[in-house]
Amino acid sequence: MIKELIYKLFNIEPFPCNSCETLRNQLDVVNFEKKQLLDRLLNPIQPEKSESVEYEPIPNKNIPWNVRRQMLEAEDREKKRLLDKLPKPVVQSTEKLEKELDINQELVK
Repeated sequence: MIKELIYKLFNIEPFPCNSCETLRNQLDVVNFEKKQLLDRLLNPIQPEKSESVEYEPIPNKNIPWNVRRQMLEAEDREKKRLLDKLPKPVVQSTEKLEKELDINQELVK
């Protein structure tokens, strides 16, 4: 108690012990983190809005069979229509091809 009176009278600050310094440093760190957390909560960082991206809705995986069948039939009709537009290969007889290529039947046997 006398020590405290002398310190107060002469305005002397007591020397802190190592454990007190450690606790003070830890308290400073915790207070700093608490302040940062509070700032982040009160002023959240707004993400930059870049190009607008349009997302397609996720299709329902549980499609009734009648609807699925109609979709498959429509796809098949479209494929057939596209195949019908393609030029059909000309089928030539074997004899005609042999004449064009000058193949003799006697050489083949």
